[in-house]
Formats: sequence, structure tokens, C-alpha cells
Amino acid sequence: MGSETDASPPTGAILREVSDIFTRSDVPDDVKARVRVLAESVDRLENNLESTLRDLQQLGKTVQEQERRKQKLEQQLIYNRKTGLPNHVVMDRDIHAVINEAEQSPTTKTVSLVILDLDDQYAQIKQTMEAGISEWIMYRTAERIRSLLPTNARLYHTRENEFVIMAINLEGEVSELVDQLIDEVNRPFQFPEYTLSVGCTCGIAIYPEHARTKRVLLRSADIALTEAVRANRPSVIYNRQLGHDMIEKMELQNSIIRAIEEPSITEIDRQFALHFQPLVQIDSIESAVVDYHAVGAEALIRWMHPKRGMVSPGRFIPLAEETGLIVPIGYWALFSATAELKLWAESELRDLYLSVNLSPRQFKDRYLVSNISRVLSKNQIDPSRLRLEVTESSVMDDPDDSIRKIRTIHEMGIKVSIDDFGTGYSSLNYLKRFPISTIKLDKSFIEDVLINRNTQGIVRAILSMAAAMGLNVIAEGIETYEQASFLYHEGCTCIQGYYFSKPMTSDAFRREVLNDLRTTRA
Repeated sequence: MGSETDASPPTGAILREVSDIFTRSDVPDDVKARVRVLAESVDRLENNLESTLRDLQQLGKTVQEQERRKQKLEQQLIYNRKTGLPNHVVMDRDIHAVINEAEQSPTTKTVSLVILDLDDQYAQIKQTMEAGISEWIMYRTAERIRSLLPTNARLYHTRENEFVIMAINLEGEVSELVDQLIDEVNRPFQFPEYTLSVGCTCGIAIYPEHARTKRVLLRSADIALTEAVRANRPSVIYNRQLGHDMIEKMELQNSIIRAIEEPSITEIDRQFALHFQPLVQIDSIESAVVDYHAVGAEALIRWMHPKRGMVSPGRFIPLAEETGLIVPIGYWALFSATAELKLWAESELRDLYLSVNLSPRQFKDRYLVSNISRVLSKNQIDPSRLRLEVTESSVMDDPDDSIRKIRTIHEMGIKVSIDDFGTGYSSLNYLKRFPISTIKLDKSFIEDVLINRNTQGIVRAILSMAAAMGLNVIAEGIETYEQASFLYHEGCTCIQGYYFSKPMTSDAFRREVLNDLRTTRA
């Protein structure tokens, strides 16, 4: 029986500890076998336990690493990387909590909210300079703002170029603090090789004066900021009129969108229409009698809102220009004007020309030339009877591109006029390169031309320059006989204004001009 027992040396820690059992002759072989099996099982359990402990240790390290990553991610989610300031997530939470506390407080609390937006100068620095410079400027700007804030104010970096300041129960006027912030942000940054400056604009709203909820307070400050940017002012404090204007602006914008959301551009005239103001040539002025005749007209867009009635062009055209909706409206106007010209060509009005305005956005549109060509082809008109007016400022935004476009339009047989001349900063060097036929003297010169010697000198200089360059001049905004007489005797004989006629519908224009192509008025 003993010869059948495994006599190999015992292995494993437990087996080594009981190895003497296997050499003793008084221990039965079956007991030795059971001891061996039991010891091997214990050894395996110990090995498994050690492996499990190692796995647990590794798991603990993994959990710690994930926790560190989570904390780092949370930091990135709630703090701006460049400035270390809390971002919009923290701001939303804080404003909500502060207003809730203020609402429940037995004493009156004020919460002043300031949105500070860096101007385009920072964007230019970011685009043209090394990344480290723009990041340093951003960090130092945050430090400058923070250095001026009282202890009851909090600073947030909410967007790339935007900071928000929330001040609770601010002592003194918030405008005083904002003025200090603007001055500090505007202070130049000195570098070894150059000096850089960054400006800013601020919008301000105050709880509970302007809003009683976080959402409305933020919106009110943002509306004030938008107005400050529009008016080119350093800061604006919200007021109810601003809110009303913004709502009306949005409603008008939506109404314009609905008006032009038609299956065909020809159907926009359900709300929009062209009115026509005569352009007249003064033949003579004798004994306070003006003898003149119509030579053309300017097409002016009008909007009959289905609920508001007639909306002033001064109200909706700047909005349409700002939003880009002026482009489809402008092409509708061009299409409608050329269709009207086609009717004139088939009547006694065939010798009149029609002038159409191109808005700054429309003039910059890359499809401008092709759309003009398409409209001419569609309505089959004589291009020499069409005038296109572009403002002085729009052609000077990119003079070289403007020259190319105007030359192409000129080659189509269309004459181009510079509108609002004298209000921009055009270079005579560029002006002589534009293939234009006419400049329109802005009405701002007409308003005080009879009483202001400086204005009279400017008008005479423009007329003299135009004559030397072979350009026609049209004076717009003429409302009195005295204005018409002054311009006529200075050599400007082509006139437009209420003194002769207000803008009228196409039917009224055709009727009036056909009834009396040559009119005398005292």
C-alpha cells in the first residue's frame, strides 16, 4: 500500500509546512493522499486570493484615474480654459439662485447684469497674431475686469469674446462701474515690438426694474448690448422701449419672410409694390415760374402690411438690409421695374428712363450681374432706359470689385448712378475709374443750402467736379421753389423731390405724365 503512495517532493507553501507527514510511517497512505489534496486546494485558494487582491488594487487605481478625469472634465465644462473663470453653466445656475433668493427676501435686493462684448479688434488680433498673444490679452482682460469688481460682484467668461458681470445690491450707479470697466479694457497692451488695443461694448439690465426672471434679465441685457453695437455707443441700459422695438423688429422680420415665401418672385406684389417719383429737367425759371418736364422716375419700394397697413420704408428697409432679406426683395423690385419699363416702351413714355436702387447687400451679392442679365432677357427691354443706383459707401467697401461689377453692368448698356453722393468717403482717384454716368446729390446738402455758406460751397464744388468729369448731377430732396431756383442757377437742372411730385403708384404716374408731359408750375 505504501508503494502506491505518491512519494514526489511536496510543492506549495501548505504542502511544505506538512511535508513531514509524508515521511512518517505511522500515517496511513490514504490520509497522506487526502492531506495532499487538501493542501493543494488551500494553495490554489491562496493564489486566487492574491490574484483577486491584485485585481482590486488595479481597479482602485482605475477608479481613481476616472475620478480625476471626471473632475477635470467637470472643470472644463464649468470653467473657461483661457481665463479660468466660470462659464455660462455656472452663470445660469448662479443667476437663477440669486433671483430666487431675492424674490423670497423680505428686503429689496437688486441684481445688476452687465454683458461685456469685446469688439472686432480682438478678432483681428486673434486672426493675425500668434495664438499666445491673443490668449494673453484675453487672460489680462479678465484680470483687469476682475480687479475693478466689488466683493458682491461675480465675473463669468461665457463666450469667446464675452464676459458677464453680476453684481448684487451694487452701491452707486451701475453705469459708473461700467464706465470704469470700459476705460480699463480699452487701455493698450504693451509688447516689446508693438502696442495693441481692444475695445468693448456693454449691455446692462437690472433686476427687478427690467426683469424678474433669469431668462428675461439675460434677454434684456442682450437687447441693450445689441442696441449699443447698432448705435456705436460704449454702453446702453435696457429700457422698455428697446424691448418693444426689438419685438416689433422681429415681427416685421417674420412678416417680410412670410411675404416673400411665395412660389414665384412675381407674387411678392401681394404685399410689396413699387411707387414712382418723377425725375424732372428744369428748362427755365422766369418770374418765379418753373418750366420743367419729366425725363424719368425712380422706383421706390412700398410695403402694405396685411395688419399694420403701410410700413415706412425707413422702418423696414434697414431691417431687411440687416437680415439679408433685402436681396430677394431687391431682385423683385428690379424684375417689377423692368416689367414697368416694358409697358412704358409700348406707350408715349418710351423716352423716359427708370432708376432702381441696389442695396449694399444686393450690390455685394455674387449673383448680381447674372440676375441683372436674366431680368433683361426676361422682360426684353432697352437697357439704356434702365438706371441702377448704388450708394457711395457700398462701392467704396471694395473699390476694385465695385469697378469690375460696374464695368460689366455698363457693358450691358445700363447706366449706373452714385446715390447719396457726398455722404461717404470716396476717393476721387477711384471715382474717376468708375464708369458711372450720374451722381445724385444727397438731400442732406439741400436741407440748409439756402442758409449755410459751407453747404453752398460744397454743392458748388461737387457741381464743378461733375462738370469737369462729364457727369450728370441729380439733386434729390427738393421741397421748395427757393431750393429749386438756387440749384438751377448753380447749373444743376435735373431735380427730384416733393416740390414737383411725391412718389405715386404706377397707374397714377402713367396717368399724370401722359396727361401733361410738359408742365408749368409757379
